[in-house]
Amino acid sequence: MLKPEIIFTVDLEDWFTDGRHITMNSWNDYELRLESIVHRLLELLALYRCTGTFFTLGWIARKRPRLIRLIYEMGHEIASHGYAHELVYMLSPSQFRQDIKTSKEVLEDIIGARIRGYRAPCFSITDWGLQILEEEGFYYDSSIVPSTYHDMYSRLYTSVEHPLFPISMQLWELSMPALGIGRAKLPWGGGGFFRLYPYSIYQYGIQAWLSSGKPFVFYIHPYDLDPGQPRQAHLSGYHYTRRYYGLQRAEHKLAKLLKQFKGRSIVECYPFLQHREQPKRVTL
Repeated sequence: MLKPEIIFTVDLEDWFTDGRHITMNSWNDYELRLESIVHRLLELLALYRCTGTFFTLGWIARKRPRLIRLIYEMGHEIASHGYAHELVYMLSPSQFRQDIKTSKEVLEDIIGARIRGYRAPCFSITDWGLQILEEEGFYYDSSIVPSTYHDMYSRLYTSVEHPLFPISMQLWELSMPALGIGRAKLPWGGGGFFRLYPYSIYQYGIQAWLSSGKPFVFYIHPYDLDPGQPRQAHLSGYHYTRRYYGLQRAEHKLAKLLKQFKGRSIVECYPFLQHREQPKRVTL
């Protein structure tokens, strides 16, 4: 029996690189923990014959180029998560352009292939940011969450008719799932929400989303699978819970997810996103 398919993505960053509480000028003071976690994740994906798209922070790629090359050589897609994990709406257009250009150049130099996709840190994309992505040669973006239930997300789109839609003649958007429950639209793509929701409820939401004919985009960070990461004690109770709840069982939950659903990379699901030309017909 064929398993239902989801789009599997990773935001490749470490526990201290989200830029909200630990500034970039002190990143070198901290130990990188993601390498062993990514190796376990790659083993898990191989076990269930899944592929994924790894939205990679340029700073991480410079620190661990062999890891990025290994991910690519194992058949996964490498895409950009920016260079310094700065919120797009906090940057000027010129600062954003420099950030994505640097990231794209670093990643392309490491894997020897074109970088096609981008995801904004904390889904913080703007309308002018999308325009700059197109100008800098990106083929698709995956930064929109049509929900208002997060303090960091962009409010560029609070609803979309379908997750995959053209931004322009040259740039596509693949937005994240947000599940309607009553009047609320809750983020359902993954990350901390994957840890917070009980698995039985989470997978039910995926099934409901897929049954409507929409592609489900899942995402996770390496630190979501790292129960041994240092705790940032200064976080508020809400943010502390959101960051650390469910870490002990997250890897087990992820194995259950990959056993139940077939994970595929973005360009494997939508090969036309490897080219700038508009497809004559999109199969969704």
